[in-house]
Amino acid sequence: MPDKSRLDQPPVKGLNNRYRCAIIVGMSTASRRSIVAMLMTSGLIGATGRAAAQSGAKLEKVEILLDWKPLPTYAGFFLARQIGAFERRGLEVSFAEAQGALSAMAKIADGSPYWIGSSSGIATVLGRSRGLPIKSLAVYYPKTPTVIYSRSEDRIAHPRDLYGKTLGIVPGSINAEEFRALVAANKLDASRIKVVPVDWDTFALIDKKVDALMDYDEMAPSELIADGRRITMIRLSDFGVRAYSLNLIVNDAAWADPDRRAIAEKIDDAVQEGYNLVNERPIEAANHFAQLFPRIAPRYIDRSMVTVSQQLSGPPTGIQTRAGWAATIMTLEALNLLAKPVAVDEVAIFN
Repeated sequence: MPDKSRLDQPPVKGLNNRYRCAIIVGMSTASRRSIVAMLMTSGLIGATGRAAAQSGAKLEKVEILLDWKPLPTYAGFFLARQIGAFERRGLEVSFAEAQGALSAMAKIADGSPYWIGSSSGIATVLGRSRGLPIKSLAVYYPKTPTVIYSRSEDRIAHPRDLYGKTLGIVPGSINAEEFRALVAANKLDASRIKVVPVDWDTFALIDKKVDALMDYDEMAPSELIADGRRITMIRLSDFGVRAYSLNLIVNDAAWADPDRRAIAEKIDDAVQEGYNLVNERPIEAANHFAQLFPRIAPRYIDRSMVTVSQQLSGPPTGIQTRAGWAATIMTLEALNLLAKPVAVDEVAIFN
């Protein structure tokens, strides 16, 4: 796990100076962002995102819980801080990390110390069906980015190619539910696929202890490809697994509080700005992310960031629909995974 202090490091000055901008008034949000993006790219804006602090206004401190490590998947959050999107909205943001979407969902449901952060669509619905007080505020990945990846020489390119093979799944991860969804969608005989527990790394695959593993496309698979290894991926979304993935969730009690609701809305808006940068200019976003985390291999960041940009919803990013949540709920209902029936409006906030 990375040192948490690295997640809370102060913004890089060189990056700030390029991307900080003053608020352009008298325009719609979309128009304002388009103009700001153009000016930032051309280097015409030199104002910093510390404008609020420089003017003497006190920044509101808030800690956002991310459901995994600081990887390109969460670039929208980190870049939002670097381009001053949080500061321009009067927020001083730090990040903490959880051990997966289910872990993050449970911690945010507790409401203290974390009340807002990232999770997944499946984890959100599962939590809500158990009566946990969380709702989705935005969806960044409209479909699951999870893949089953294997060594190319083993020729596992279709779900049925898993018959007679060993699949490694991290205990307690959302991958277990996603695999069940894949089995159901493709009418597979699960007894013909051996599932074993593995750690959060790729050693089991590299050492040939398993034939395949599961992860987000832009995480371990992209890292292996960037390292020169040949792998084959089965994208669950290509084989009938329909579910929302990466999203922003908020604790119910926090949302009911006017002050924290206002903060949540600012976070939603700022993170959207960060992901819009990834969506529109992934190579540029990768360069800046590499400056933030120089210990991560640049080749991996480049490949991963392009994959993230392709996974994002929108533009603008963050859009969630009743139809998308209904499909996610139906997927879990078909697997009998819900503790009780859940309605779309119980799961998401539509503004």
